[in-house]
Parts: sequence; C-alpha cells; structure tokens
Amino acid sequence: MLRVFRENLKNLSWVLWLVIAVFILLVFVDFGGTVPGGTGRPSDVAATVGSDKISFGEFQRAYQQAESAYRQAYGDQFSGELARQIGLPGQVLESLVAQRILRREARAMGLEVTDAELQRAILEFPAFQSSAGGFVGPDVYARTLRNAGYTVEEFEESMRNDLLNEKLRALMARSVYVTDAEVEEAYREQVERARVRLVKLSTEPGDEAGEPPSDQELAAFFEEHRDDYNLPERRTLDYLLVDRAALQATLQVTDEEVETYYRENPAEFETEEQVRARHILLRVNDQRTREQAAAALEAARARVEAGEAFAAVASELSEDPGSKTRGGDLGFFGRGRMVPAFEEAAFGASAGEIVGPVVTSFGAHLIQVEERRDAGTEPLGEVRERIRARLLSAKAVTTAEAKAQELAQRIDSEGITGSGELAALAEGDPAVTFSSIEGLAEGDAVPGIGRDTVFTVAAFDLEPGAVSDPVKIARGWALLHLVEVQEPRPAELADVREEVVGDLQRQRRREQAVARLGGAASRIEAGESLDDVAARLGVEVEEPGEFGRGAAVGSLGRQPRIVAAALASEVGEVAGPFEIDGAVVLIQIADRVRFDPARYAEERQATRERLESERSETLLAEVVRSRREKLEVRYAPELVENFDLAVEEPAGT
Repeated sequence: MLRVFRENLKNLSWVLWLVIAVFILLVFVDFGGTVPGGTGRPSDVAATVGSDKISFGEFQRAYQQAESAYRQAYGDQFSGELARQIGLPGQVLESLVAQRILRREARAMGLEVTDAELQRAILEFPAFQSSAGGFVGPDVYARTLRNAGYTVEEFEESMRNDLLNEKLRALMARSVYVTDAEVEEAYREQVERARVRLVKLSTEPGDEAGEPPSDQELAAFFEEHRDDYNLPERRTLDYLLVDRAALQATLQVTDEEVETYYRENPAEFETEEQVRARHILLRVNDQRTREQAAAALEAARARVEAGEAFAAVASELSEDPGSKTRGGDLGFFGRGRMVPAFEEAAFGASAGEIVGPVVTSFGAHLIQVEERRDAGTEPLGEVRERIRARLLSAKAVTTAEAKAQELAQRIDSEGITGSGELAALAEGDPAVTFSSIEGLAEGDAVPGIGRDTVFTVAAFDLEPGAVSDPVKIARGWALLHLVEVQEPRPAELADVREEVVGDLQRQRRREQAVARLGGAASRIEAGESLDDVAARLGVEVEEPGEFGRGAAVGSLGRQPRIVAAALASEVGEVAGPFEIDGAVVLIQIADRVRFDPARYAEERQATRERLESERSETLLAEVVRSRREKLEVRYAPELVENFDLAVEEPAGT
C-alpha cells in the first residue's frame, strides 16, 4: 500500500495541484488537519525562489488540501504518519517552488492574464453561481473564500497565477510533436500483454557448487578475464570530525537568552482566538437521514452525560477518519478553518460545553469544546522550551563551524601534517573525534559517516600530506588529511582470489543450468509438460502474472529479452533459456493479448493526446530543472528540520 501511495504522489504533477485546490476549496474541509510540525505564521516565509516568496500560510493551505485529497481517496488507510513516510510535505513544497519557477518563465515569455480572463474563470465556479445561474454576489463570494482560509485578494492572485501557468502549459503543449510510429508504439506498450509460466535455476555458488576450482583453473580463468579485475584508485586518510550532535549536548541556552529572543521576536508568538474541540461526525447519506443522525448523536450525548468519556464515544462512533483515532480531537483551530455552522457552534460554546447536533454539508456533528484561547501572545512559559530548542540547535551549528575553523587555523599556524598531531587535537574534546580510513574508493561508504558525497569529493581532491579546509557534512564539519594514494592498477590473482573463485563457480553453474534447461525445452517440445520438467529439475513452476512491454516479470524484475520473447511467441510455445542476474530461466507462454488494428484505429487519437500531454509535462519539468539551477531557492530552517527535506544550500552559504 505504501508503494501505491508513493506512485500516486509521484504522478501528482504541478498542474493537478490547481484541481485539488479548487476541489478542496469548494467541497471539503479537513477536520483537525494541520501541517505536522508547522510552527510558522501565515505571514512568515516558508521558502524563497529568487525574489519570490512562499508564505507559511500558502504552504499550510496547499498541504492541507493535498492531505485532504488523499484522505478522501483512501479513507482510514491514510494518516498523518503515512503522509510523512511518502514525503508529502516535501512534495507539496517542491510543487509550490515549481509553480513559482513556471510563473517567472511565463512572464519572461510575455504571457499575462487579463482582468476579463480572471473574471470569466471565477464566474465559471459553480460555488460562485446562484441558483439562477448568475454571480452569487460579493458578500457570499468573500464569505466562501474566508471559510476556505483565503482573502479575496489572495484567492484572485492565486487564481491569476494558476491561469498564467495554464497558458504556459498550453503553449508548451502546442510545441510538442508526436509521430504516427510513436503513437502506435505507445499503444502497443499499453495493450500488448503476456502471461507465462517459468522454471528458474540459480547460478549463485552454494553448498552444492561442486568441487572447488583448482589453482590451475583459477589462474586460467583469471588470465582470460584479467581486464575485469582492475583495482580502482584508493586513498588512505585521517579526519577530524566536529560532531554537531555531540557538541549540542555540551551547550546550554540561558534563561536570559530565551527571554531576549522572546522579547525581540514578538510577532512569532502572536496567536488568534482559538478553541480546542472534539467532535463526533455521523454522515448523512442514502442509509441515514439527518433526523436519524441527530437522534443517534442525542443518544451519544446521553452516554457522555451519564459518565462516559467523550473521546471514547467519538472513537467508537465518529465517521471522520481524520480525528476518529484521536477520540474526535481536532486540536486548536482559529476562525475561518471550519465550515460556518461548525465554527459558529464551536466559538459560541464555553469550555466544557457540549453543543449540537450541528448539521453541515459533511453530516451531523456533536461538539465538545475543551478549551478556549483568546487572541493575544503565547505566554513565555508555554514557548520557553520551544525557543530553547531552536536556540540550542542554532548555537550548535554556529559553534561547530567556529570550532572547525579554529582547528583549521591551528593546523595551518602550527604546520600540522602528521596523523599523531591531528589525533592530539581531538584529545579531551567530546565534540571532536579522530578517525583513520584505509583504502577508500570513490562511491564507498565512509566508516563512521556513511555515504557522503561532499566528504568523498574532498578526499579525492587532496594531495598526499595535505589537510583540507573544513568540509560541511551531514554530521557536522570534517577536516581531512590525505596519507597515501594507491593508484589504479591491474589486479593480481592474490588480490582478488575470492572474487575470482565466486565468478568461476557462477560461470560453471550458469553453463550447467543453460544445458539442463536446454534439455528441458527439448522435452517440452516433445510433449512433456512444464510441471513434469520442473519436478525432474527439483524446482517449482513460477507464475509471475500478466505483464506488458517495459513491465517487470514478477520477482525477476525488468527483463526486456524475456518480455520481447513472450510477446513474439504463441500460447504454449517455449522460449529460452535466458541468462539473468543470478539465474537461468525457461518460460512457456500461458496467455497472450495481441495488438488489434481495429481497436487501435478507435483509440489512436486518445493515445496521441496522452503522449502529447506526457511530453508537455516532461518539457515543463525540464524547464523547472534548468531554471532552478540558476535560481537561489531557500527553505525555512524549521521546514528542513521538521520534514527532513533533502535540500542543497546555494553556493556560498
């Protein structure tokens, strides 16, 4: 299921965000939905793209809309934790960045959206049309937008920008050309299918690999394949690591520093009027009328008034997938987050009061208001630890860099080039460690650090005996000392003996497997069944399921030769043996779906339009990629930290 979510997310292009936004705006409110870990206010900057800014409010709206779309599509299968696992916050942020880049591109090309075009697009929204077909009027229009979290100005600016992006997309689509041959090939890939049954023999060395090869056999095999065993350049080096996490454990943030930050950043702690509530939602549909839902909620109220916990009753009865597992808890929310009837009831109740049933477009609600907060400023006592954690993290970053620079200055001023002298610099400092690496090749994981491209590039840029400048890596800062370089060279048998033994055994088993399956193919063609052949070989018959061009063949993965053979064969025919990684395979065709010229004639135009759309999207993605390389894109540090965003800092930071 997680793979399905990821695939759906990957296919959710930037154009679809407009569709989602409009859908959510008109018909859906995500009760209790908030951006996990989000701490910014709507006016704060979540990201910048060149001179363009993306506010936290815009990011929060986009995230809630995307999360709500997934929740409505997948119900209880989707959760906030799953959203994190599939990287939804990062995907939403990247979508907003892409929209900004495309907007800049559209304007650079001289495209614009007139006031008349904007007005026409808004009037086409069903929610802004009266029952007579005319405009609902400015008051209803503004109230509808306010309930969705927009001001009129924000919505119209967003709408104008989306229309501008649509113009760019249409222009790109007109520049795409697809040949007739490409259309037919794409259609064949879509419709041609095969299903096979197969037997597979492993070629990996094992207990049954037979007698080990003799020295003479190894030497002969090695000489024949000597070019396959060249040794890459390897480097031996030392490094000092200033570990940011270890350093942070030694640091402190004083109460005075916390209070100073609180005093100097008042806007960060301003709060709107909020209530915290729980609710029980019962849907109104073909199976339940409003009256029946209201009666069921009155019975639920009676249970609570008799002593049952509201949360327990909500967990049992509520049909809101977003809050049911939390006992109906919606958390704190401000005005404009919920539909009007729900908001009016919640904000009109006192703490501890139960109100309802309240009927909205989602059904009937029973609401318990647990706590109220007046608009104002969060007390220092409530945010003290949040501030302390932020300041501590920032202090660790700056202190780690300062310590790394201090070490570099000592190395330079004292002329330190020896491993022992470098090791001495780490003594007595819990935040600094000294390590040595022998035989590091490009692409290897670094012991104690893992795979870190920045570290490896720095290691392979050094001259022997040199010490690098401080290098910023994931764990903090590193200073590298290159001890020795082992140049690339042809291997001798002694260097790679185990590898050669394994390769020779695999070749033997491969040859044996090809011979055995070749004989099996002859027996099948002579009338023996695949099942009988499999029993003779001591293996099971596998049935990987239907596949088409470019698709995986069950657990074998992508095997173009097997797919091509299956699609070129008749039912019952045998194909192979095929040598694949770690095995040899023989297939028998169980079923075939062929290309139908008459059906193709009917679907040719739809296939052409699909190809043109896909290529247009690819072209747009390439525009985003190339323009992004030249633009400075920055993210709010709290977003990077909260969502583990993989971002590259601009050069010079």
